[in-house]
Amino acid sequence: MLSRSPEDEDEDRPPLFQHTPVPHTVSIIGAPMTYGQPFVGTDTGPALLREYGLRGMLSRLGWRVEDVPDLSFDDLLSSSSSPSSNFASATSSSSFHAKNSELVGGGSKKVYEMVKQKFQQGSFPLILGGDHSIGIGSLASILSLYPDTGILWIDAHADLNTPTISESGNMHGMPIGLHMQGVMPPPGSPGSAGTTIAGLEWLQHENIPQLSPNNIVYIGLRDVDPAERHLIRSLKIQAFTMHEIDRYGIGHTMELALQHLLKDNPNRRLHLSYDIDSIDPLLAPATGTTVRGGLTYREAHYVAERVAYSGNLASAEIVELNPTLSHDEGARETVELGLRIITSFMGKSII
Repeated sequence: MLSRSPEDEDEDRPPLFQHTPVPHTVSIIGAPMTYGQPFVGTDTGPALLREYGLRGMLSRLGWRVEDVPDLSFDDLLSSSSSPSSNFASATSSSSFHAKNSELVGGGSKKVYEMVKQKFQQGSFPLILGGDHSIGIGSLASILSLYPDTGILWIDAHADLNTPTISESGNMHGMPIGLHMQGVMPPPGSPGSAGTTIAGLEWLQHENIPQLSPNNIVYIGLRDVDPAERHLIRSLKIQAFTMHEIDRYGIGHTMELALQHLLKDNPNRRLHLSYDIDSIDPLLAPATGTTVRGGLTYREAHYVAERVAYSGNLASAEIVELNPTLSHDEGARETVELGLRIITSFMGKSII
């Protein structure tokens, strides 16, 4: 089921998942991170997605499935100097804060190492969050091996904060900001993430390249901090908010997004980071940062389907499912919707 129909082949489009060697193998990587935001419960996401049938669904789509045991973050609590460690001693400004940075940083390093290993083994890494701070690690692995990868960030929020501009200090709002060229100084420079944020020293040691502002597209934004808004404009980052989706429709929006990322290299690798809060909370209530006016059911699926149909998708993650923040029915609906979104970007089609 990973191959196209004859009609699609006539259009001379690339095969699905052209960057993953045949036979296609997906490596499920559970990353039950919860320290990047204030609510308990995001750590249950990977287990629930498996419990609701993820492995069987992927197998029926034609994937070989490697289910990697969930990454363990329990040891980070004992090794962290303080559960609320904010920043390295080299920085004393009261405006500089990154909550639980040692825990988030240590967990992100584990994500980085595992995702990088699976890339090197020829697998498609499918990362199950956990909160969106796991993106610090997944992006680091992508940038270290394939720095020209195009990033599609599907989210109600820009996640472009840094400790110096964040209003909350929650690190699930920082994965893009910590890697973005023009936001944080490059590795090795004074003030870089690896030299100023406790727990992220490994970014310095690994010498992770930065993310070019031209290499990312946002889809679904509707709750953006003032400092993030300034950065998006000044760095000329391609962003399709819910306003653009309302104006152009999701079909044209996705064509513009992919055109931006693929115009110079039609075979460019793509990474999809899908935050469940991009979807309207009437459909996905079990998440921690709900904002009304999100993607509809079909818009949410079309985003996933269209990225898969490009043939260029090489890795993906889904984050911020939190069943403790809704009643039982809302939690079930959110997990089931998350599963369907995964199958859509992993190659499921209506016909």
